[in-house]
Amino acid sequence: MVTPQKETDKNMINIKIEHDKCKKGELNSLGVMFEITAPQAPVTETTPRNKKALVFVVDRSGSMAAGRLEMVKSTILDTIPRLHPDDYLSVVSFDDETFVEVPMRRVGDHDIDAVRKVIEKLTPGGSTNIEAGYRVAVEEAQKAPRGVEANLILLSDGHANAGIVDPDALGQIAAQAIEHFVTTSTIGIGEGYDEHILDAIAGRGQGNHIAALELAEAVNALQAEIDNLLLKTMTDVKFELILGPDLSGRKSRVVPGRTMRKFENRHGVAKATLGDLSSGEEKNVVFDVTIDPHPLAPTGKVRGLVLKYEYFDVVAGKTVSDQREFDIELVEPADWVEPKRDEDIVGELKAVRLQAIREQAIALYMNGEEAAADELLKKAGLELEDWMRDAQNLSPRQRARMFGASSEFSSFALMSDVNEKRKRL
Repeated sequence: MVTPQKETDKNMINIKIEHDKCKKGELNSLGVMFEITAPQAPVTETTPRNKKALVFVVDRSGSMAAGRLEMVKSTILDTIPRLHPDDYLSVVSFDDETFVEVPMRRVGDHDIDAVRKVIEKLTPGGSTNIEAGYRVAVEEAQKAPRGVEANLILLSDGHANAGIVDPDALGQIAAQAIEHFVTTSTIGIGEGYDEHILDAIAGRGQGNHIAALELAEAVNALQAEIDNLLLKTMTDVKFELILGPDLSGRKSRVVPGRTMRKFENRHGVAKATLGDLSSGEEKNVVFDVTIDPHPLAPTGKVRGLVLKYEYFDVVAGKTVSDQREFDIELVEPADWVEPKRDEDIVGELKAVRLQAIREQAIALYMNGEEAAADELLKKAGLELEDWMRDAQNLSPRQRARMFGASSEFSSFALMSDVNEKRKRL
């Protein structure tokens, strides 16, 4: 049995399973995917959205000279007019000292001319204590009223030389901020920035890490990040996966294919919170489900999976939820025939596994094993191309995504600058 989705929601979240057969007496792998397209925000200045609290964390150390700090200042100043009067704004700057340049306050209550003058007066100088600046910024973010989402945007070249400089330790601070509903994105400024610290902070802080090796890239990156934060139209996206009693043996488990804000898996029930999506954003969320059939489960179709989702539609101003139920056919090993698999899900699982290859390549580059890293990336790109050539039923959306991943891997192998490859990976 497959229950249909409601017609009104089919364009927002579509639910798929990889196949509907499992072999009795053995562990089975089954991919589950939620295809999400966030609602488009109306093109109007009165577009409804939740209030936001933004904290710009600006590195003003000596290494941010040569136009880098000026670019950051100009971009922040260009962004401020786009904020709603009911949003909240703070600016924290740091070198070897940290200053709250603009305290957390409702935008409508700020003297915007005074805010501009404060930002314009920032000058580079001193060493780089990212830890101190980041901790103060988190404290500022926590001053936002309850119910207002707080987002930190750290702009730096990442060359920490004071305070805590270990990426894992700084990442842990970002993870602790998440517990207080504060997310962190980082933008690495200039070709020589240290990606290890900034990537760790963004990764543990549930945000984005963007390499802005050139000034134009930095401007575009910050504007794109602000757009994402301000134009969120789908918030608090949650999933629930429930295995039927005949399929939820001791070894059954659910593994999410991407980092979740929250995830728990116990007794055949997995619950996950993804977070928010911006206007028109497309995201595929895949789960790798290991099914352990009960020894006494009957042959034939059994109640297999109940897949649920829920989110708040900011444009419509309402909570949307739905579910689908999928029966699974249990097949005796002697009668087993390999099932036809949904190629979109197979492709998405491959994309998840490519991330592990990226991490292996980064480690090889760090160890000076450039040729091995290049070969690893090239091989992964070619294998993906071969698979795509044989995949006849990929959706246009997934084919474009997989083609982009394949091209990206091939381009990395062709870059001559190891430093640039490592950062862009």
